[in-house]
Amino acid sequence: MLKKSNRFYKYVAVIAGLLILDILGVFAYFFELDYEKLFRYPIEGDIVSYVRARKQNIKAKDETFQMPQPINYYNFTFIHQRKCDGVVESSRPQLIILVKSALLNIQKRDAIRRTWGFEQRFSDVNIRRAFILGASLDQQLMEDIASEAHQYRDIIQADFIDSYYNNTIKTMMAIRWVMDHCHRAHYYLFVDDDYYVSLKNVLRFVAYPALYPENAMTLNSRWEYKAQNERLFAGFVFRSRPLRQKFSKWYVSLKEYPYNKWPPYVTAGAFVLSRDALVNLYYASQYTKHFRFDDIYLGLVALKANIPLTHCGQFYFRRPPYNGPKSYRFIVASHGFNEPLELERIWNECRSANYA
Repeated sequence: MLKKSNRFYKYVAVIAGLLILDILGVFAYFFELDYEKLFRYPIEGDIVSYVRARKQNIKAKDETFQMPQPINYYNFTFIHQRKCDGVVESSRPQLIILVKSALLNIQKRDAIRRTWGFEQRFSDVNIRRAFILGASLDQQLMEDIASEAHQYRDIIQADFIDSYYNNTIKTMMAIRWVMDHCHRAHYYLFVDDDYYVSLKNVLRFVAYPALYPENAMTLNSRWEYKAQNERLFAGFVFRSRPLRQKFSKWYVSLKEYPYNKWPPYVTAGAFVLSRDALVNLYYASQYTKHFRFDDIYLGLVALKANIPLTHCGQFYFRRPPYNGPKSYRFIVASHGFNEPLELERIWNECRSANYA
């Protein structure tokens, strides 16, 4: 009897061990495919040619070239939109700030309006700010957002449920708004609402990305030339592998993505796109299967559209210590600012020191 009991507990221990290994994702790693040799992501085809054809709004005359129907449109309905303005050439926005914000974060939005999102920050640079929001089943919350949109006229809201796993939809709806209403701006800064941003350093960075920060210069008359001739997708570039631990917020199954590496991607908390890069991403996304993590999805789209990624270590996804304005002298953007009053204090100190 004792032997049978011991055998039973051994079986239980083995089964429990296997379950733990499965939860930890150990087995999944054995079945991953080699990214370097076997990578494919739907839909397959000459995406660069598809993008070129869509941009020119023409159908290829070559009968050997067949362009498939798009598989992604992100056809959600806008509830609130802001105007881009800029009908007159001299007032056309040069930099658009698109802030991905959660519905409840009104205090963060107000702090951003008073600090790095202030549209009249520079007399010689036309800036537009917009907050990108999803929707809620909470009617009172939706009414509060409607009041905020009416008061500030800087809310872009669409009718998808606002949640972490819908961030790709939020980002793509922002890009769709740009394409519909504001596609003539020169640069686009996408940023989360818990970030510190130095717009002065954003402008210095886009002027000469390869030289920043050592030879940072203020952006000048090169705006128009650079925006038309540059394909810039910049931020903090990651090279990592999928997480297979089933308890992780970022768990990805083999069915979702079977490869052992992600393509290079820019962390989605803060990144900059030039006009040409944004337009190409928009059209290429229509031929790229949806993925729920927005930074990974944009990395996939950029890879298929042949858009190079530009790394800048001054886009911080982990907040660096603040030891006075000089410690933030070159920072373009930093994650980790959840307290609006703290953001305002640090930003104002950096602005007074001419670093923001």
